[in-house]
Amino acid sequence: MVTDEEARPPRYVDKALAEDVFLDDEREEGEEAETPPWPPGPQTSLAPRTHPCWSCAADVPSGTSACPECQESVRHLRLISTRPPVHLRHGSCGPLNLGRHPSWAAPAVAAALDGERGVSRRHASIEMTPDGGLWLTEHPAGTMNGTFVNGERVPPGDRVPVADGDTVRLGTYCAFTVLVVEEPPA
Repeated sequence: MVTDEEARPPRYVDKALAEDVFLDDEREEGEEAETPPWPPGPQTSLAPRTHPCWSCAADVPSGTSACPECQESVRHLRLISTRPPVHLRHGSCGPLNLGRHPSWAAPAVAAALDGERGVSRRHASIEMTPDGGLWLTEHPAGTMNGTFVNGERVPPGDRVPVADGDTVRLGTYCAFTVLVVEEPPA
């Protein structure tokens, strides 16, 4: 009687693709196979999972709501624009002012928006509240070219809700996609 193993044709393994890999069919007779390192045995412990803080790059343990170093919330927002090429991150530490004036907007924001047609010196603010809400407010004095959320104009001084994935436009040409970033998956 022929067993299943004897009936199967021999398999071809291209060993040139597996440098420094010990394949089963390379073992000498009676030689033991190495025990893989996973799953961990009783002597192996798993270190708690961490991820870098988006604000200060310190290690943040999974499951915590704020960075132990800078106290910034793990949940934060990202504003991404291709014109001008801007990628901003902001947490719940107050509003992020958007505009060209360096004493009103963050220096990186003011520098990125400097010279952009249609963006006012004091254009708008976006804020992430501790309860998880996102709000956009056009400067109370208004802007020459307007502020828009998903194509809808925001009245001067009004506070309007913004959601993950919304488009915020400053004037005619400058638009940001708003992304809410939660804790990285474990």
